[in-house]
Amino acid sequence: MLTFTGTQHQGAQAIVEKLVGLPFGQVRHKISDIDAQPASAQGGDVIVLVTGELCVDGDNPLPYAQVFHLIPDGSSYYVFNDIFRLNA
Repeated sequence: MLTFTGTQHQGAQAIVEKLVGLPFGQVRHKISDIDAQPASAQGGDVIVLVTGELCVDGDNPLPYAQVFHLIPDGSSYYVFNDIFRLNA
């Protein structure tokens, strides 16, 4: 699931449609901080918080926060949940 500025998008197709439909040409992330911790005592899943600035099409940077819930899959991880919030 992706929650983008308060709106939830469930499933791969809905997430791709949301991301492809964003009216951005060029996007840059300037990461300020990354915090991570285990999400459960049993598994290897991880919660990650990223804060920083989002630069879109050369406009003024916008502060943002993003949270990922990562689930182990063999020797890698996949994003189970993703929450993105512009803090403008």
